[in-house]
Amino acid sequence: MTTSGDSLVCSRCGARHAAEHRFCGSCGAELHPASEAPASAVEIDRLAGARYSPDSGTAPDRAPMAADPAYSAPRDDAFPYYIPPGRIVALTVLSSGLYIFYWMYATWRQYREHTGEIAFPVMHALSLLVPIYQFFRLHAHMRVYQELMEQRGVPTTLSPARIVLIYFGVVLLGLVSFILPAEEPLTMSQQAAYVAINVGQVTLLSWILWHAQTNINRFWQHRLGIRLGWMPLGMAEIVVVAVGLVLGWGMLAIILIDPSLLNVGVEVPAGAGDG
Repeated sequence: MTTSGDSLVCSRCGARHAAEHRFCGSCGAELHPASEAPASAVEIDRLAGARYSPDSGTAPDRAPMAADPAYSAPRDDAFPYYIPPGRIVALTVLSSGLYIFYWMYATWRQYREHTGEIAFPVMHALSLLVPIYQFFRLHAHMRVYQELMEQRGVPTTLSPARIVLIYFGVVLLGLVSFILPAEEPLTMSQQAAYVAINVGQVTLLSWILWHAQTNINRFWQHRLGIRLGWMPLGMAEIVVVAVGLVLGWGMLAIILIDPSLLNVGVEVPAGAGDG
């Protein structure tokens, strides 16, 4: 960076900028030395670095990343944004697909923290409970990450339309489950249908979250470099999985073993209503 009167000249591309500018609008390079910026601003600068270069695997105005993966172990000073795809698949299966609500909350919160945009992660996650509207919100969720990756030059395979289409299959399987009988005696074909529906829903949801998180992890890796850390396993996450385990696989076990347990009504003794 050099100065010329009241303006700054980018040392990388030669573009001129006002003295108060922190980054070059042409190439994204930092105009002020890191030592001149307060610590809090330096943290923001790390989030707003230059475009990713697919050839080198690093941003052009930064030193190459360390050989070890950034997410090989948690670090106290690292942004806890990395969620292992294997963990997501395991928790999605254990929760019978209910984990998608927590995932929507967590990734939308990360987006808000990174961009500074006004957002409501809890309401965004609960929108999946609203018929029809859930498809629009899921599409918007995937679209903002897709656009963020494209704007910052990070390769992405996210396809919001494809993900919504697959999620439509999840909802459709759920509707089919309401048509099937849940009373004794169940035939072998009916039991097989219930198992196929549950397994099908969990498989589709696992693919959606695995595919999306793989792309999101790539974005955080390229944007935050070696400062990327694991997102810790929280109590809310465990609760969601426990609830899904009971409501999903637990209910399926009851239907297959003894559907009469679902009849919670109290039988009124004969003659109880006689005066």
